[in-house]
Amino acid sequence: MLYQNIRTEVSPYQVGVGPMSGFREHRHADIEINYAIKGSFEATVNKKTYTINQGELLLISPMAAHSFPFRYTEGRQVLTLIVGVSFLKKFFSYFTHTKQDAYVINLDDASDNGKKLTSLLNETVELHEEKQEINELLVRGNIYKICAYLINIINDPDLRESFHSKEMTKVANIEKALDLIYYDYANPLTVNDAAELTGYGKSNFCKIFKKITGDTFHNALNRRRVESACALLSETDLSISRISEEVGFGETKSFCRVFRLEMGMTPLEYRKSAHISDR
Repeated sequence: MLYQNIRTEVSPYQVGVGPMSGFREHRHADIEINYAIKGSFEATVNKKTYTINQGELLLISPMAAHSFPFRYTEGRQVLTLIVGVSFLKKFFSYFTHTKQDAYVINLDDASDNGKKLTSLLNETVELHEEKQEINELLVRGNIYKICAYLINIINDPDLRESFHSKEMTKVANIEKALDLIYYDYANPLTVNDAAELTGYGKSNFCKIFKKITGDTFHNALNRRRVESACALLSETDLSISRISEEVGFGETKSFCRVFRLEMGMTPLEYRKSAHISDR
């Protein structure tokens, strides 16, 4: 399983440390950072395959289709960070304006930024594995710093000047809809609810939301619900129908259909694979 010990509470980012034993092709509107702590792993991003060696980092841009081979390698350890616009706010725009779908960054070759990134990444691993509640504040701070250094590495120095105040206002308004998704996903939500919250008409809201996040409101909402369902499937013994209700789906049939589209497997198959990987 790609992500281990995913929190059951709502969080605008995800942290996982594990063997990177594989994941079917999927995409999401967040950036994904995979750092090879020990060993190496392969990833396919928009049909192009990359090999990431120990000490290297793979940055996957928003909405890029990506997968990881289902090959377990003993001793391999990878830190995975998934971070979205709800966490980075206006700074997420730096990652949506990149020229590539994926970046493999050799931290030894990334000058001072690379050294600082290596230190932050290793510290984040240690904090995550200690499982102390107060460490969440330190991890949160590290993720902000990690993203800042990555922005410096992958973007042109003059890129900041291309962001106009009007666009930033749109980002700020859409953040309200993203917060609605992250914090109220278990409740019945509609596009009209989100549009009203942001102050846009429904049609205008849909256009702006997709431009900024790269996805539709319904897809983003379903993805958030599926992420929460994954945690419940792997960490609880709740029935499929109960989990469907807990994450905001009106019908179990709809939940199973959306889950399969997002994850490439049924909820029961996911639960079995999660339990196998935890052994």
